[in-house]
Amino acid sequence: MSTGSNETQLWAADSGAVEFRKLTAGRPFCAGVLLMRDGKVLTTFAADGVDAVDASGTDWYVGGVGGGQEPGEDPWECALREAREELGMPVRLVPAERTFLHDIDTDELRESRTDDAPAPFIVHRVPNPDPTRPYRPGLPFGPYTYFCMFLAEFIEEPTAFAPEDPDIAALVWMPLRTGTLFGPATTFADLTATGAAIAAGGPIAAEARIHLRRSESLRVAGPLLADR
Repeated sequence: MSTGSNETQLWAADSGAVEFRKLTAGRPFCAGVLLMRDGKVLTTFAADGVDAVDASGTDWYVGGVGGGQEPGEDPWECALREAREELGMPVRLVPAERTFLHDIDTDELRESRTDDAPAPFIVHRVPNPDPTRPYRPGLPFGPYTYFCMFLAEFIEEPTAFAPEDPDIAALVWMPLRTGTLFGPATTFADLTATGAAIAAGGPIAAEARIHLRRSESLRVAGPLLADR
């Protein structure tokens, strides 16, 4: 495993080009895909730490299509696997013309580039509370976890989604500026009034409270996508 100083140098990339394969190799990461249509991005609605079938249905959390690494995966493989599991169909990754780096802890955002292909659209990092403990046995550990989100497209036009992940209550098309829609007591009715629409699963009660965590990639990635 590379030293922490080398990791900092890779993230800073004084040359302007970040080597993401080196940055994420042997380090904790999550990966996912950004699928867009008609000014909306496909999101997941899930409960907090329990299977959707066991949830009360009064509180849901918005998330991207993606998740944590499996042993031996790189971010590209992880993103494709997670998309297949959460959508029930394969997608292909689309190279991003620009890559953004976002430090979740400081909220610093900067534009970068990479020769790794296909290039991710945005990569977040967040400090780990215990840099010596892996998320689960067999996975790497380190001072940061990296969240790599790739642009993607459907290989075939989807007729019906079939999520295999029991955590997912629904797939929902959300406006790209998702982060600006949330207040202290946002309901699903508030979101549907802005154009949010269920793509699969549900139903989601109109009065259900919907939450977007500060660490959720869509809070930052959505507006960047809207401004492309």
